[in-house]
Amino acid sequence: MQKNNLSKRFKIIYVALFIFLNTLNCYLLTTNFVFRDLSPYPRNIFMVTNSFFGDFGLMVVFLSLALILNKNDYNRMRCLMIISLGLSFLFFAFSIYFGYYGMMFSFYNLAAFSSAGGGDAVGFLFASLLTLLTYSKPFFWLSSLILVLMFCIGVRKHRKNPEIRQYSFLKKTDRFSIGLSLLVVGILIMSSSLSAYQMEIDDTWYEDNNTPLYGTQTIGFLNYYLYDAYSYLFTDKEGYSEEKKTEVLEQINAFREVEQISPIDGELVGNSPYEGVFAGKNLLLIQMESMNNFVIGLKVEIDGQWVEVTPNLNKMLASSVYFNNYYTTVGIGNTSDSDFTNMTGLYPVGPIYTVYEYANVLYPTLPRMFKAEGYRAISSHANTGIFYERSTLFPELFGFDKHYAEEDFTITEDQLIHTWLNDADFLKNTIDIMASDAVNQAVFAYALTISSHIPYRQPEESKARDSWFVGKPNLFPSNFHLIANETLNAQFIGYLEHCSYADYAIGQAMAYLHEKGLADSTIVALYGDHGCGFNIYEMFYENGALFQNEINEIITDSDLPTQILLERRMLSNIPFFIYNPNYEAESALLPAQTINLVRGTNSTVRTLASLFGLSTEYYFGVDALSSQKTFTYNPRNHDIFVDGMTISGTSQEYIINDDAYQDFYTEQKRQEILRVFQSHKDLNDKILKYEIFPPRE
Repeated sequence: MQKNNLSKRFKIIYVALFIFLNTLNCYLLTTNFVFRDLSPYPRNIFMVTNSFFGDFGLMVVFLSLALILNKNDYNRMRCLMIISLGLSFLFFAFSIYFGYYGMMFSFYNLAAFSSAGGGDAVGFLFASLLTLLTYSKPFFWLSSLILVLMFCIGVRKHRKNPEIRQYSFLKKTDRFSIGLSLLVVGILIMSSSLSAYQMEIDDTWYEDNNTPLYGTQTIGFLNYYLYDAYSYLFTDKEGYSEEKKTEVLEQINAFREVEQISPIDGELVGNSPYEGVFAGKNLLLIQMESMNNFVIGLKVEIDGQWVEVTPNLNKMLASSVYFNNYYTTVGIGNTSDSDFTNMTGLYPVGPIYTVYEYANVLYPTLPRMFKAEGYRAISSHANTGIFYERSTLFPELFGFDKHYAEEDFTITEDQLIHTWLNDADFLKNTIDIMASDAVNQAVFAYALTISSHIPYRQPEESKARDSWFVGKPNLFPSNFHLIANETLNAQFIGYLEHCSYADYAIGQAMAYLHEKGLADSTIVALYGDHGCGFNIYEMFYENGALFQNEINEIITDSDLPTQILLERRMLSNIPFFIYNPNYEAESALLPAQTINLVRGTNSTVRTLASLFGLSTEYYFGVDALSSQKTFTYNPRNHDIFVDGMTISGTSQEYIINDDAYQDFYTEQKRQEILRVFQSHKDLNDKILKYEIFPPRE
């Protein structure tokens, strides 16, 4: 019968390919072979061996289930094929996730969908699906394609044999005994891999600072996510001893001192000489959605003319302190992480939604500092108040007197962009609230814009007209090309159109500030919450002659060593302005200037508190106006940014982008920076995890 059936050799090869191809995919998911932006940890023999056995063990479990649940070889092969298709789908979905977020997935990320705003999060996901698919890696379907072709060809060859669907290489008793044995062996291999990993990281930095990347590299990709899913679903939040909390409290006492030693050059530096120059004035702090720094000053040649992407922000530079080396510090929480850092001065953890997981304490925040000086503190956003639970968390977690959301504004259909109130009308509404409140007391207003959020395409609300946005002509004519690839071109055009509209809205808001009589008494600070999230530098590589920028450098060379680190630095670089609407150079207490020193959004609180003369308990970050050299890091991928250099906190690769620092960043200095980063991240995350500050009532 075997001659008229699928051969024993064919079946063995099929099973071997199932195990090999899927185990290989698991390994490739933790390398930069497929994901060029991934910086894996340096692997040792233990990591390679242990991760292989972790995923191999799961493949053995899948094989055992195929044996136990199916009576014949045909169904067993089909079962393995279906499992492989399922795995390919998971790998494919993961590639989209990594492409967009630049970090490994964690089941703790699902907190966004379990919150009150989860429905909106799902809606956003589907609305942006076409954009997200541009990040996908179809490569991961190849393994399943091979198995599907083998299955179809093998069955087709013997399709005339009616017994092909009944034949079993194993007898019933053998099937169960071998299947159960394989199941036990597979589970033992997986659990042994996990146990070995836990022993390996015991009493090391990774014990308290484990990341999904390190876990998948060490336990195995699928094995780690089974462990991660179990932890998320069934493990209670870890408690910490009073002894550990006391250690952290002793460590953060150092942040009570104004003067701190720079981790870069060892200099002792405190606040800037501009302390208190804006005391008593109103502050309008505007978070610019998805605004990268490279758009400031960017010009595009359109029909023979050089057109500015952000003409209003460019004009505001003459009346501003502009930080062009400022970096976002967001993790998975994106804008919510930006909210957290810019209100507290603390970094988010990275792979966990900070505002959901670490929202049980009363942090010392910027709104509370302003309120202690008699200010009214308000926040506003054009999205619903249940998204990221802002209507609850902004007053209770950050200390705002009131949060204004979509539900608090009167909105007409012609004011919508991607279903949200447009930035121009939103900012005017916020200024109206400020003007009303400022009659009685000084005001701190925090306004989060939204119009430049993905999806980067023409809004549905404007499909009936040529212009994308009401009141503003398009930046680009139709059929304009920044890059040859049509899909990417549409995305890049869309992003720049949305940034240009955000700039227009800010220009309108600044004019309205004067109209409402607030310009004399108000300082405006503006910053990007995070970058665009995709590889927009490709347009500079392909068509560099189309672009000019006299304010910020453009990356045009795609062949530099460790180019990827330079690209990631660019995508993490956001603008930060401190703008005086009634600036006069002769009498200005704070002169307009550009500051090139590296700074991160963890320094926003300290900088603004110093300028407005606010009482500060902890000095997290640096006073951005001081001369202190510092570092900042990306909680997603642990990239570390210092003046003139980017170094990966995972792979330890680095690039020196300023020749003046070639001799300064020796191997010893780089290792010192890595140690300082690890120490700072460890303490920062423990402040959150140990709930050091007083509990919320």
